[in-house]
Amino acid sequence: MRVFKCQLFNCSKHVPIYKLTNMKKLIGILLLPVLAMGQKNESRLLDQYMQAQASVKQFSGTVLVIRHDHVLLKAAYGLADREWNVANTVQTKFRIGSITKQFTAACILQLVEQGKLNLDDRLSKFIPGFPKGDSVSIDMLLNHTSGIPSYTSQPDFGKYSRLSLSKDSMISYFKNRPYDFPPGTKFQYDNSGYFLLGYIIEKVSGESYESYLRGHILDVLGMKNTGADRLDSILPWRARGYTRNHQQFFNAPYISMDWPFSAGELYSTVEDLYTWDRSLYGNRVLTAASREKMFRPGKGNYGYGVFIDSVEKHFRISHGGSIPGFVSKIDRYVNDDICIIILSNDEAATDFISLALADILFGIPVEVAYQHKEVKIDPALLDRYVGKYSAFLTVEVIKKDGKLYRHRTGTPDIELKPESETKFFYADESDRQLQFEVDATGHVTRIWFINSGQKGEMKKVE
Repeated sequence: MRVFKCQLFNCSKHVPIYKLTNMKKLIGILLLPVLAMGQKNESRLLDQYMQAQASVKQFSGTVLVIRHDHVLLKAAYGLADREWNVANTVQTKFRIGSITKQFTAACILQLVEQGKLNLDDRLSKFIPGFPKGDSVSIDMLLNHTSGIPSYTSQPDFGKYSRLSLSKDSMISYFKNRPYDFPPGTKFQYDNSGYFLLGYIIEKVSGESYESYLRGHILDVLGMKNTGADRLDSILPWRARGYTRNHQQFFNAPYISMDWPFSAGELYSTVEDLYTWDRSLYGNRVLTAASREKMFRPGKGNYGYGVFIDSVEKHFRISHGGSIPGFVSKIDRYVNDDICIIILSNDEAATDFISLALADILFGIPVEVAYQHKEVKIDPALLDRYVGKYSAFLTVEVIKKDGKLYRHRTGTPDIELKPESETKFFYADESDRQLQFEVDATGHVTRIWFINSGQKGEMKKVE
């Protein structure tokens, strides 16, 4: 064995080229069944997970999971139109909400490459008289550090969200409101900043935002199923958006698509978004220098239109989107060459679903959705679970009237119903559970928070 290793790793000295070539072919042939079996098994697990999400949790949308250009899962679930009983397909077009911001950031970086913009340019250059405009740079707008208040977070936004207004009028809606913090000092997600970036793109390019995006990115990449969503246009394969209260569905509230603009107005398909993913590995849209700027994490681990972090030590570039009736997610595990895209028209928990799909690929156990049934347990057991538990959030488990509840300040308590002596599910039908591990003396050793099958360990802090 040791001799074989020596020959293999020093083959340029000891093995003729034709033998090395044949050896590589032989190794490749021997590995092919193993790789195919692994991919087949992963595809089966991914499909089982999503089928359960659809049948148990009523997930509606499309999902695409690809690694090394090999499709592991491409499927559609649920209905694109519930009133006409029209099924979703992988060609169905969904509003993608804030995933739009990636495209807006790319347009800005292209204009920088063309010498028409600088990242240090100030907002006052494009909108004279904007409060503190001399202190806000293009860079700050891109990475959410400008401090300009987000229009979608304003208490009275609901009064205006259905109105179609001019861009100047919409900017006037938020520009005179107090800054959330001094420009450049903090990170706070800000739709106003990306609205302003779209305005700047139009002013600098001399084209509408949609026209520039189509001419310089969408048409270049052949993304024929992506564009600005307009309700007055006929759009084949358009999905309708829904909200739901538990298992009851409702048509999503109307919002004028003038408001999302360059912060969230696009529609797309999973296949088109994978084309976008592929482009970010090459130079068809952006130069290497521009991509480096886009993917450089700043405050809040945010780059330009993307979040940069890691999952189970796997480097990730990602973004989600949410707009009434629709939720979207694109996760790019760059070093693993994995792309997971989820588009939903029922406001599903795409963040957790995407994490669960990634866990399957990383060999981490994931729970498949099932119907939770309450069982009777000894009430005396409940006392040992009372306490505070923390990981990415802090959850307090309290007991009142002989029942357990999840308690968080500022939100209503949610009953935790037992499905075993150690596992409890949230009574709000959110597919969340708390699973306790106890030792022989009945003391809690650790707790698992489970959301849409994705598990995270929490520590007891009190």
